[in-house]
Amino acid sequence: MKPLGKRIAMAVLCAATLTSPLLLSGCSMSELWQGTEQSRKEIAQRSEQDQVQLFNQYVKAISRFNRMAVMFDYANKLKAGQNLTVFNAPNFKQLQKELEEAKQAGVPYDEMKEPLDKLLSKLNEITPVAEELDAYYKSKGYTTDNYAKEQQLGPKYVQLYEQFIPIYADFDNLMHKINTDRLQQRLQQLRDAGKKNAAAAQEVSLRLTAVLEKLDSEKQPDVNAINQELQAIGDLANSISSPKYDSVKTSVNSTIGAIRTYMGSKQDNDYKHMVEAYNRYISNMNTTNMNELDQ
Repeated sequence: MKPLGKRIAMAVLCAATLTSPLLLSGCSMSELWQGTEQSRKEIAQRSEQDQVQLFNQYVKAISRFNRMAVMFDYANKLKAGQNLTVFNAPNFKQLQKELEEAKQAGVPYDEMKEPLDKLLSKLNEITPVAEELDAYYKSKGYTTDNYAKEQQLGPKYVQLYEQFIPIYADFDNLMHKINTDRLQQRLQQLRDAGKKNAAAAQEVSLRLTAVLEKLDSEKQPDVNAINQELQAIGDLANSISSPKYDSVKTSVNSTIGAIRTYMGSKQDNDYKHMVEAYNRYISNMNTTNMNELDQ
């Protein structure tokens, strides 16, 4: 049974900052025409900003779930017929709650609607089963019923878990694709605006993410090429002169070190540490105000 999805967090999107509020005051015809043109631009910016804010709700939900879904093998143990005394599952309930709240606020892109509905439907099935199993083991119910409830719920949980994995992976992959496409657009905007440090920080994020994607998807990645890319990413991060990026820079270097350790060992534990280091970097990046890096 494959583990859950990518298990990596995502950088939140940033919308272009509005330069002025939308004013609807009386004016002459020439001023009205100019104002209308400006208003159209600002309405478009507001629309983009609303989309970004909506999308970031989903990004945060998926990223939080991925950070916490660290190789739960209890489904594998149940599938193998083992009698458990402890049980743990990914936090399906929190993911369901956050995705439902995000959906209530709106779905920013049409391509998200169908995979989101499929995921919520499967969460609606698996969440109560996982909670019931969790309560059963915490209460040590197996000591009084000779594992009768495990035999009843275990196969059901395994079946739902195996159905959940590809459904979640489809939504996770789509979210990463949309996020990467939008971040690429944002990178070009930063370059066009002459924001050297912010553009470099954005490029580091995209290139570092691409390395993890490569390691996650390729059976035999080119280690020499990846090491060269990691060196270039490190050099780019170190070129950012703003002291407000210093903590992020430390996270970048830690992630690069963790990637190299994993490539050298190919051990599951080092893979886990690599993902955790990357997720800490993304969390750090998400709390950094990109607008302040070029001040």
